[in-house]
Amino acid sequence: MSDPKEPKRAAPNLREPQKEQLLRHIVSTFPYSIWWKDRDCVYIGTNEFNARGAGLSCPDDIIGLTDHDLPWTREEAEHYIRVDKAVMASGEPLLNMEETQRQADGSQRYLLTCKVPLKDEDGEVFGILGAWTDITERKLTELALARAKDEAERANRAKGDFLAAVSHELRTPLTLILSPLERLIEAQHGALPGEVREELKLIRRNTARLLNVVNDLLDFSKAEAARMEVDWEPVDVHRSTALLLNDIRPSAMARGRTLAIVGDAPGVVLLDRHKYERILLNLLSNALKFSHAGGRIEVALRALDDAWFELCVRDEGIGISGDDLGALFSKFTQIDGSVKRRYGGTGLGLSLVKQFAELMHGSVSVESELGRGTAVRVRLPRSAACAAQRHAVDAAGAGDGDARRHAADAAGAGDGDARRHAEPGPSSVRSTAQTRRWLSAMPPAGAASDGSPLAPGAGAPDAEPPSRSPPGSAGAEEGRPLLLLVDDNPDMRQFMRALLSPSYRLLEAADGLEAQRLIERSPPHVVVSDVMMPVMSGIELTAWLKAHPVLRHIPIILVTARADDEAVASGLDGGADEYLVKPFSPSELLARVRSMVRLYESYRKLGAEQAEIARHSGMAQVAMDILHSVGNTLNSAGISADLVQGRLARSRLPRLARAFSELLGGEPDPTGPDLVGPADASRGESLRRYIELALVAVEQEQQETAADVARLREHLDVIRDAIRAQERYAYRNAYRTERLSLNEVVQESLRVHGSALVNARVAVRIDLRPIGDVVANRHDVLTILYNLLDNARAAVGEGGRREPWIAIETWQDGADVCCAVEDSGPGIPEGSRVQVFQYGFTTKEGASGIGLHFSANRMKNFGGSIRVEDGRERGARVVLAFPAPPDAAAPDAAAPSP
Repeated sequence: MSDPKEPKRAAPNLREPQKEQLLRHIVSTFPYSIWWKDRDCVYIGTNEFNARGAGLSCPDDIIGLTDHDLPWTREEAEHYIRVDKAVMASGEPLLNMEETQRQADGSQRYLLTCKVPLKDEDGEVFGILGAWTDITERKLTELALARAKDEAERANRAKGDFLAAVSHELRTPLTLILSPLERLIEAQHGALPGEVREELKLIRRNTARLLNVVNDLLDFSKAEAARMEVDWEPVDVHRSTALLLNDIRPSAMARGRTLAIVGDAPGVVLLDRHKYERILLNLLSNALKFSHAGGRIEVALRALDDAWFELCVRDEGIGISGDDLGALFSKFTQIDGSVKRRYGGTGLGLSLVKQFAELMHGSVSVESELGRGTAVRVRLPRSAACAAQRHAVDAAGAGDGDARRHAADAAGAGDGDARRHAEPGPSSVRSTAQTRRWLSAMPPAGAASDGSPLAPGAGAPDAEPPSRSPPGSAGAEEGRPLLLLVDDNPDMRQFMRALLSPSYRLLEAADGLEAQRLIERSPPHVVVSDVMMPVMSGIELTAWLKAHPVLRHIPIILVTARADDEAVASGLDGGADEYLVKPFSPSELLARVRSMVRLYESYRKLGAEQAEIARHSGMAQVAMDILHSVGNTLNSAGISADLVQGRLARSRLPRLARAFSELLGGEPDPTGPDLVGPADASRGESLRRYIELALVAVEQEQQETAADVARLREHLDVIRDAIRAQERYAYRNAYRTERLSLNEVVQESLRVHGSALVNARVAVRIDLRPIGDVVANRHDVLTILYNLLDNARAAVGEGGRREPWIAIETWQDGADVCCAVEDSGPGIPEGSRVQVFQYGFTTKEGASGIGLHFSANRMKNFGGSIRVEDGRERGARVVLAFPAPPDAAAPDAAAPSP
C-alpha cells in the first residue's frame, strides 16, 4: 500500500493515437448501448452492444444512418429523433427515460435511456450522446404486477358488489319473515301454546341474527367500495348512550352481567347516530360475549377537550394476548379460528367499529390483559368545526369531491345547531329498530352468549334448562333409545330437542368435554355432535370415542356448516359414522338417527354373540378342568378295585373251611340245602357233606366277585383311556405360555365384553398404567378376566345403585404385575373370601361355582395369585398378581399399588 505522504505520480502523457485507442476500448467494452449523433440526428458512432441490437455487423456500419434506417418502428424512430432534438435545443441532459425498441430479431425491448448534449469548447451543441440499458425483464414484471393488482381490485369490487347485491336481496325476505313474526308473537302471545311460542321465538331470534349478519356484510361492502356516507346530525351522546344501555340492561342482567355508565356528559355533538349506535352495540356484544357470568361491563364517556370526546367500553372478561392485538381490527378475523373456537361471529364487528369511527374522523384503540379484561376506546370529534377541519384536511390530501362535500355539510351544520338539542329524526327511529333487532338476536337467557350454560338462577324465569341428568326409571322411558345432543348453540339444541324428544330419551352437552363425561356415566345409543365447539371439538370427541375400548361401538353423527368435500372426508376419516351438513331437513336428521340406532342394535347383538362365544370358550376351559378332575377320580376308583381284587385273592375262607370240617359236628340245618345222603349214611358223613357243599358255594361266590371286580377294572380303564384321549386333544395348546402385554389383553377383553356392560348400563372406569410383560396363556387370561367382569356385572345389579360402575386397572407392584377388577356392588363378606375359590362354591342362584375355582388354578399355574379385597366404595375388588419374567425390564413409570 502506497504511503499517502509520497508525492502523487504524474498522469501518463499519452499521444493522440493512444488516447483515441483507449477511448475506443472503453466504449466497446462498456456494458450498455452507447451511441452519438450530430445535430441532424445522423449517427456518427456506436459500440458493439448497440450495433448487435440494430442488426449491424460492426459498429462502423451505423455511421451516416438515421433512426429511420434501423429496425425500429416508424413511431419509435420519430420519437427518438424528436427527443434528441429537444435535448440538443435545451442544452440539458435527459436522464432515466423509459422507451421501447424493436430489435432486429423482432423482439420488443424496454429501455432506460439517458441523453446528454455534446458541446464544444465554446459551449455550442454539436451533437448528442446517448446510452441505454435493457430493463425488459423488470418492466414485464412490473406490468404483470400491475395487471394482477388491477384484476385483484376488479375482483374485490365484484366481491363487494356481489355482497351488496346479495345483502339487499336477503334483507327483503328476512324483513318479511321477521316483521310478521314479531307481530304474531306480540299480538297472540297469550293465545299461543307454550311449545309454539318457544318455536316462534327461536325463529325470530335466529332470523334477527341472520339479518344482523346481512347488514354487517352490506355495511362492509359499502365501506370497502368507499360508498358509505356519513349522515351528520346533532346528538346528545350521553342521553343516547344511556337510553341504549337501558334497553340492553335487562337482557344483560338475565345473563348474569352488570351494565354501568360512568363519566361526564360531553353534551350535544355532531355524529352519525346510526353508526355511533352500531359502534356501541358491537362493543357491548363483544363485552357480553367474552365476559364471565357475574362480571361488570362499564361504558365510560368523557370529554377530552373542546374538540374531542371518548367512548370506552371495559369488561372483566378473558382478555386478549399481546400477540393478537395487532389483528384485532382486521376484517373477517377472529382471535380463535379453530374448530374449538368458543365464540361465534363473522369477524366483522370490530372491523366495522374501526371503519365507522374513521368515517366520522375518529380513531379506535384497545387495551387488554389476558385474564383481566379488555377496554376499547373510541375517540370521536366533539364539534362541527373539528369535523369540518378534519374533512378539509382529508379532502385536501385526497382530492376527493365527496370528502369536500361532506366537509361543507359538516361546516354548514354549525356549532349553533350542534349546541341545540335535536329532536329524534328518521335515523333515530332506524337506530331504535336496530337496537331491538340486536336484542332479539341475543342467545336465550338460559345460556351465555357463547352458548354455554350459566350458573343456576342466571337465566330468565321462563327459560327451560336442557336436560342434563340421566333419564328416569319409568318403564316407558327406559324402553326408548338414549341420544346425546352436543352443540354449543342453545338454539340448535332446543331445535333438535323438540324434534327428537317424542321418540328418544335425551341428554345434552354444550361441548365435547361435557359430552365425554356424560358418555362415561350413561352411555347413549347415538351421539349427535356439532364440529366447531369450545374446549373439545366434535372431531376430538369422535377420536376419543372411537379409541375407547368399551364405548367405541357407539355411533356418532357429526353436524356442521362446512359442506366441502375436504371437511366431510376429514370427519369420516376421524371415525364419524355419519356426516350431516347444515342446513338440514328434520326428516333427514330423523332418518339418520334411526339408521344409527339400528347400527347400534347391530353392534349390540354382535357384541352379545362375541360374549356368548367367549363364554362357551371359557366353559370349554372349565370342561377341561372337569375332565382332569374326573380322570383323577377314576384313577382313584381303579386303585380301589385293585385293592378289592387283591384282598379277595388273599382270603382265608378256604383254610377256615378245612378247619371247620375237622371241628364241627351236630344236626344238619333243616333250612339249608338237602345234604342228607343215603339212609344208611352216618351223621358225621352228612355233616361233612354239608360243609363241603357250603365251602364250594363260598368259593364259587368268591370267584364270581373277583370276576365282577375285574370287569369293573376293565370298564374303568376304558373310561380313563377315553378321558386321557380327550385331555390330550383339548389341552394341545391349553398350557402353551407366551410373553404378553397385560394391558393389551385387558383391552382385548373389554372389546369383547364391553358391549354387555354398556347394554347393562354399567359405566366402566379404566386406568391402565405403564407395566411390564407377563408370561401366561392368553386364552386363560382372557377367560379369567371374563369371569371377573361377569361376576362384577352381576354384583352391581344386586347393589341397587342408580349409577353402577366397574373399574379395571393395572399397575406395577415391585416384581409383580397387578390387575384389579372392582365393582360398586354389595361386596363379599370377609368370611366367604377363602371359600369363593373352592370348587362348587357360589353365592349366585343358578351359578356353577367353577369360574373363580378355575381362575385360582390358572393363576397358580402361572406362578401368580388371586385375592379378594374390600373395594373403595364397599364393593368387591379382585386382584390378580402375575410374576414378572426374570429378564423383564422395569417400566418407565411404574406406579405403586393403588
